[in-house]
Amino acid sequence: APGAGEEDFALGKEFSLTVIAPLDESGNFVDGFGWLTGENVSSVNPAIFKYLQETQHMYKVENYAHRYPVCWRCDTELVFRLVNEWFISMQNLRSMIAEVTKKIQWIPEFGLKRELDWLQNMDDWMISKKRYWGLALPIYKCACGNFEVMGSKDELARRAIEGWDAFDGQTPHRPWIDTVKISCNSCGSTVSRISDVGNPWLDAGIAPFSTLDYTSDRPHWEDWFPADWISESFPGQFRNWFYSLLTMSTVLENTEPFKNVFSYALMRDENGEEMHKSKGNAIWFEDAAETMGVDAMRWVFTRHNPAVNLNFGANITDQINRQFFLTLWNTYSFFVTYANIDGFEPRSNINQTELTEIDRWILSELNELISEVTLNFDRYQSAEAARKIETFVELLSNWYVRRSRRRFWKNENDAEKTAAYDTLYTCLVTVCKLMAPIAPFITEKVYQNLVRTNSEDEPQSIHLTAFPTSNSSLIDRDLSEATRMAMQVSSLGRASRSKAGIRVRQPLASVTILLPQTINPDLLPSVEQQILEELNVKEVVLITDSTILYDQLIQLNTQSVGPKHGRHLSELQDSLAATNHKELIETISNGESITLASIRLTPEDFLVRRIEKDGYSVTEESEYIVAISTEISTSLHKEGLIRDLVHHVQGLRRTANFGISDHISIQYEANDSIRETIELFEDYLRVETLADVIESRPPDTTSTQGTFKIGDTSLTLGVQQS
Repeated sequence: APGAGEEDFALGKEFSLTVIAPLDESGNFVDGFGWLTGENVSSVNPAIFKYLQETQHMYKVENYAHRYPVCWRCDTELVFRLVNEWFISMQNLRSMIAEVTKKIQWIPEFGLKRELDWLQNMDDWMISKKRYWGLALPIYKCACGNFEVMGSKDELARRAIEGWDAFDGQTPHRPWIDTVKISCNSCGSTVSRISDVGNPWLDAGIAPFSTLDYTSDRPHWEDWFPADWISESFPGQFRNWFYSLLTMSTVLENTEPFKNVFSYALMRDENGEEMHKSKGNAIWFEDAAETMGVDAMRWVFTRHNPAVNLNFGANITDQINRQFFLTLWNTYSFFVTYANIDGFEPRSNINQTELTEIDRWILSELNELISEVTLNFDRYQSAEAARKIETFVELLSNWYVRRSRRRFWKNENDAEKTAAYDTLYTCLVTVCKLMAPIAPFITEKVYQNLVRTNSEDEPQSIHLTAFPTSNSSLIDRDLSEATRMAMQVSSLGRASRSKAGIRVRQPLASVTILLPQTINPDLLPSVEQQILEELNVKEVVLITDSTILYDQLIQLNTQSVGPKHGRHLSELQDSLAATNHKELIETISNGESITLASIRLTPEDFLVRRIEKDGYSVTEESEYIVAISTEISTSLHKEGLIRDLVHHVQGLRRTANFGISDHISIQYEANDSIRETIELFEDYLRVETLADVIESRPPDTTSTQGTFKIGDTSLTLGVQQS
């Protein structure tokens, strides 16, 4: 059936079969098909089946699974219908378009390869559609076979022999354009425009010319062409919009129509399924904006790798809200709380001499971030920009603020405290300016409260401010590397504590560190204090040999030795036990062979295991080795008890809803051992809890109180506001 399917049509051409097209535009059989004439194809299949059986034309009945086309909108079954269409021959344009394509930056990069692949394998461009509305193709075909294409409205006016008055002043669409007739320049007959309209991609491709006065105001067009940037989902567009734009621009100007194209994959639901109203998994924008928040939605889109499909839904945006926006908001809230208590007023310039090392570090990270994000935005690499901002906010919250809390808690407003305020204020305002193009609402909220409330001279909106510029003089890469080293060591040290079952509040004697060869050990002293505080240890020990932390045990590799020397295995075991293991390990580490019991063994015949030495808990990662000492002296044990006590007092403060600056009195009832420990660390307890009075007596009935386990004994605590 050459007129009813793609494969049949191709086979029919191969064997020169007559092509019969049985259906009209509505899917009804045309004249000449007997009892089928006028019937719709979708309703006569059972009748055709019965007819073939009754007339004994049925060859074979067989069930088989096959793909069948359906309308993606309404699920109606589709049928193939053979029609005549108009094409533009692309034979001589392929290489020209390919050269223009190579001048464009494609994001993701594989877009260039995909577009070139399409150009290499494409057929001629079908430009017509059997519709009423659309770009009216200016093609006039005569019954004699001659056809002409009108090149402009002026040419059509010159050639028109009737209907021009009805068309003049109208847009070049149906029905007005169809009133115009021309004379065939071959036979002289009156010729009408073909009834077809253009493929919509013709309109899309010519838009950079048709909408920018290309034919009437060339200087204006040159001001706006080519486009700096276009964006569209890439499935299909390499052979549609991108292709159309490239073709038009190549033919008219032999140049690229856009400098950059940002393309992206498809959006699915959270399970990776296509969203459809009929499936019930479609997400409406209004609902998503109301429940998820538009900033979170925008951030999800921006941070996503455009090369892969995006699974979208409430759980995805909730994760962004919890892991990123909430972290930013809590950091902002922390700053506002203490800034209001101390009456902090932002200064136009930070006094560099007042900055501590951690201030200089976070400002270095901030200016590095500005530089990187600016570069990412300039290159349309939005995902990289968003992820770098996320990393900075995590550093700001989980390292800078956490490690600077004591500076904000201090009673006196000294230079160190002011520097902390200045630094955190600068970081919050600047990172919001970097985020503003992606998350316009939360950043505006923070800006209005931090900036506009302090100075009405500042721009009315964050979106009216200048984009931040990096100050390279504040970037200290050695300091950044040292701090990241401190973070890694601290993380591994906490893992070592956890492995040993020792809580972080318990002070320990030391942490022992072996650094990767790529890390400069001279950086360690600058962050040593941070490591001491993070891991709650008294000393940092730097080593260059892991044998300080491990005992090495060597044994025979029975899987290797057994097949070769199985009957001598007992002798080899005895000989190994009598050999100096340290020298043996050193020998096989150098790749040398060993002779035991008169048998020559290779390094592969041995297994060397490392066992942590007593008194250490060791963790390794990324060539770092970090060990904490596990032996706890009496004095360290007492210090751990007092830190537990501070923790319980702070819990009672929160239960009593005391303000963070409220001073308190503490009453406690405990045994002699705990009382001696409290007296020994009384000054520390006062500073940490803002306690003006600490008394060893039963708590007052009006106090907020509780009973807690401290070490091996119980203690009753009570707190009251002073």
